[in-house]
Amino acid sequence: MNTLSKFIEEKMVPVVSKFASMRYMRALKAGFMVVMPLTIIASVFLLITDFPIPGYPEFMANIFGEGWDSFLSPAYRATFDIMGLMLAGTVAYKLAEASEMEDPLPVMVIAIVAYIIVTPKFVTAESGEVLNKVIPMAWLGTKGVITALIMSITSTEIYRFIVRKNMVIKLPENVPPMVSRSFSSLVPGVVVVGFALLVNGIFLSMDKSMHEFIYEILQIPLQGLTATPLAITVVAGLNGFLWWFGIHPTVVNSIVNPLLNANSVENLEMYKQGILTLDNANIGTIQMIDQFATIGGAGMTIGLVISMIIVAKSQRMKMMSKLSTVPALFNINEPIVFGLPVILNPLMLIPLTLAPIVSVLIAYGSILVGFMKPFNGVVAPWPTPPIFSGFLVSGWQGAVVQVVAIIAAVVIYYPFIVALDKQYRAEEETV
Repeated sequence: MNTLSKFIEEKMVPVVSKFASMRYMRALKAGFMVVMPLTIIASVFLLITDFPIPGYPEFMANIFGEGWDSFLSPAYRATFDIMGLMLAGTVAYKLAEASEMEDPLPVMVIAIVAYIIVTPKFVTAESGEVLNKVIPMAWLGTKGVITALIMSITSTEIYRFIVRKNMVIKLPENVPPMVSRSFSSLVPGVVVVGFALLVNGIFLSMDKSMHEFIYEILQIPLQGLTATPLAITVVAGLNGFLWWFGIHPTVVNSIVNPLLNANSVENLEMYKQGILTLDNANIGTIQMIDQFATIGGAGMTIGLVISMIIVAKSQRMKMMSKLSTVPALFNINEPIVFGLPVILNPLMLIPLTLAPIVSVLIAYGSILVGFMKPFNGVVAPWPTPPIFSGFLVSGWQGAVVQVVAIIAAVVIYYPFIVALDKQYRAEEETV
């Protein structure tokens, strides 16, 4: 462990520090930090509506009536479901600040406009009817994060280029500064909007939006996934890998989960017939992902949180360990992903990808040697805390395997968290 920590500190940290000091990276980190408090607030309401206790929904319905959760759901819908939209603005604002632009506010507004331009303006109803002049919430949320980052950075750079070349409308000095700044944003604003229209037009000529194009790039390689151990290991690693880029795991899971659920039902049918064995069982089921590959959230971030609790010396990491512990117990990791941040943090890419892969291999190995039986179709709600969820889907053996997987995740995250904590302490000492 000490050797690995030394290697990370001496070899990786200098490269990472140089990379992290780039204004793009500083802007991305700062932009995510702006929305972090909102993700924590949303997580609280999400936990209230989906508290993982059997009979909880019925209990709440008896007290507050049917549909009680519809009163609380707008709280997290208004945050998670517009994450892309918020980041389009916050990243542009912080990049403008990092670029020492005089007024970041119009840059932020124009970046949001550019993002909306490339977003689809129609939805297809269940009846098949196409409803125009409607923006699908799916593309404004976490599915639209990567598009938001692209449009915020490109629009800010275009704006910055025009201002640096002094191609702006200048008013006499006796004009109030607020009015003068408004007019100075006209030319760069027109150019950015024109650029966004051009990009949107190119994708429309291919009968798709920019969002859909990016989504399909991710979707096509996933079409051939099956229920094999190799496939489920790839899915587990891909969830963490994409989360590092800010692409929510639902992008993968929305494609794969129907297959995983079908595999689980197939196991259930064989179990009822008394013929479920290691030879015919599907390893790639929803239980493998929900209960063994995403403990604490995608990327096995329970290991990250525990590592922070153990080693945190910087004020920033101490604060994040306190804020993220309870959500992590219910497999909600948006607070830590956006607050640390994990997204686009070079030190987090390896553990975020590796920890879920190792966890799946541990679970599969325990099935292979006969310690844990193949999943028989019993499903636990995804927010169910570890140990309890393992017991529900696979008895006490499942709980034990979860403990082993959590320990492995801590071992994987630990040296990277040590290095990150030192980096944060150094930053705090210079302030």
